[in-house]
Amino acid sequence: MLEHFKGDEVFVKKVVDYKNQALDKQRLILTKFLNPHELDIVKKVIGQGEVKYYEYGGFINAENKRVIICPDFYEINHDDFELVVVEVIYNDHFGHLAHKDILGALMNLGIKRDCIGDIDDKGRLCFSCLKSSYDYIQENLKQIKKSKVSLKIVDEEIEIKREYVQKTFFISSFRLDKVISSLYGIPRTKVKSIISSGFVKVNHKVVEEGSFLCNNNDIISVRKHGRVKLVDEMKQTKQGNHVVSGYFYK
Repeated sequence: MLEHFKGDEVFVKKVVDYKNQALDKQRLILTKFLNPHELDIVKKVIGQGEVKYYEYGGFINAENKRVIICPDFYEINHDDFELVVVEVIYNDHFGHLAHKDILGALMNLGIKRDCIGDIDDKGRLCFSCLKSSYDYIQENLKQIKKSKVSLKIVDEEIEIKREYVQKTFFISSFRLDKVISSLYGIPRTKVKSIISSGFVKVNHKVVEEGSFLCNNNDIISVRKHGRVKLVDEMKQTKQGNHVVSGYFYK
């Protein structure tokens, strides 16, 4: 099995252990928040059988979710995921607080990334977190940048609506280094260093080879440069370049 998950062997072994515990000990396993790449691995490893898995992130359209792995006779509801969605209340006199501000403030409190789910800054400013982490966060998160903040648990389910800025590009190859250079406008010489330093993810997995070939609908993220969805328009210019669209996350 491990040969199909190059680079993810440690996580795959962990999921296999969860599966065996659920099957052999007839117990329920609850993970912390997993990203979409990890969720895909769980889906492939668990498969179909006596052990089931359920995922929930607190928001409608959540990307990061907690997973429950358990025997098929368990009945699961949202309370079993032991997470809360929290609204950050503040006066925007000192400016708008964004996703990066919330995440940075939580990291500064010593909260690990897998204890935090999605952060939504498009309407109400909200984030999901482990229920067990909430009291500590509420007690210690009193200010973000120059704004005083207070927190409250949200009872209703909020839908995350992602917004994009679409741009058209012409690329000679789907090599990762060339795609990043074209879409982000970064010189190829600098792109090589960015990739080799582990600052680039494709579909939420770190890729350190510039020769890696991107595919249609891949989500590429470059640290400090944001995320973009690569869409192959299935067209070519007279010079043989590929016409692609980049849907940049706002």
